[in-house]
Amino acid sequence: MDLPHRLPVRFAPRLFSWADRIDRPLPWREETDPYRIWLSEILLQQTRAETVIDYYNRFLMVCPSVHHLSELPIGNLLKLWEGLGYYNRAHNLHRTAQIISRERDGLFPDSYEDLLSLPGIGPYTAAAIASFAFGRAHAVLDGNVIRVISRLIGLEEPVDQIATRRHLQNLANQLLARTEPARFNQAIMDFGAIQCTPRNPACEDCPFSQDCLALQMDRVDQLPVKQKKQPVTDRTFVFFIFQKRDTLWLVERENKDIWPRLHTFPAAEITGLPIRKRKAHLRKILSDWTGHEFPFSLEKEPLFNQLLSHQRIHGHFIRLALPDHSRIPSEWLPVRQGDFSNYAMPRMMRRFLTDYFRLHPMSED
Repeated sequence: MDLPHRLPVRFAPRLFSWADRIDRPLPWREETDPYRIWLSEILLQQTRAETVIDYYNRFLMVCPSVHHLSELPIGNLLKLWEGLGYYNRAHNLHRTAQIISRERDGLFPDSYEDLLSLPGIGPYTAAAIASFAFGRAHAVLDGNVIRVISRLIGLEEPVDQIATRRHLQNLANQLLARTEPARFNQAIMDFGAIQCTPRNPACEDCPFSQDCLALQMDRVDQLPVKQKKQPVTDRTFVFFIFQKRDTLWLVERENKDIWPRLHTFPAAEITGLPIRKRKAHLRKILSDWTGHEFPFSLEKEPLFNQLLSHQRIHGHFIRLALPDHSRIPSEWLPVRQGDFSNYAMPRMMRRFLTDYFRLHPMSED
């Protein structure tokens, strides 16, 4: 794509003038330590800055350096991450910390290209680290910047297409104040977050209102354009709460599906299974697990829901008393009520446990 778009003149000076008037206190602002910049940028992916502040501070308290983060057990890291979602980010965070600590003696690469080679670091994050930590002239292109440029030039093409994204990156590079890349990148992201917002942008006092084609065409609320979203698929799981006196059992989920390495109750997926066949299917699973048959009614159990990026998860929770002579699979983890806070869990599990312990308090003896 090579579209002849006209860019505003003296864009950087006007942007800097706007930025000098705003006050957006964030703990990573003005930071030059590549470890802290990298940590904040990974946390900020798909998450609002206001939400990230507490997570950022907790991470630094536990892991003040990349060496500390690399040595942190993955279960502890996931516990710190709990509630942010998109758990692949956490796994990539851990892998990159280990590479930097063990293979590079704690030193982050200072080039955009080398940063791109690290797990979980894409073009935006590489540009952010390169400019904020090392003063490299690389323009960031996050959702805020995409929205600002798309509206300025009246871009009609879907911004989630590779060719369009490449075109936007070229335009961002042209706008970049190459002598002050960190200041510019921070200012244009702030501008998108505060002034040129997704809904109800402050067009009436925008320093670029005379240049903005979206405003001139009365299309501000329609830009940027995105392709049709990926459809959300529905999946249904049954979680079994096996209880023996003051003990329940958890399992750690595998890496290859939703909630990698998080803990849930032992679960069986019944997505797509006809209703008339579900009970027999679950009875067989219970028998295979424990050597026992259990009476239960799936229809009477509470249903919890959690929306992931492209999946809607439905979860039934069935409480079962485990006889003393039952077989217990070796991968199940016995946990008492007071220890549940030590395990990283999906949001659905936390919601259920809150209700469960309120209705079924367990002994702490």
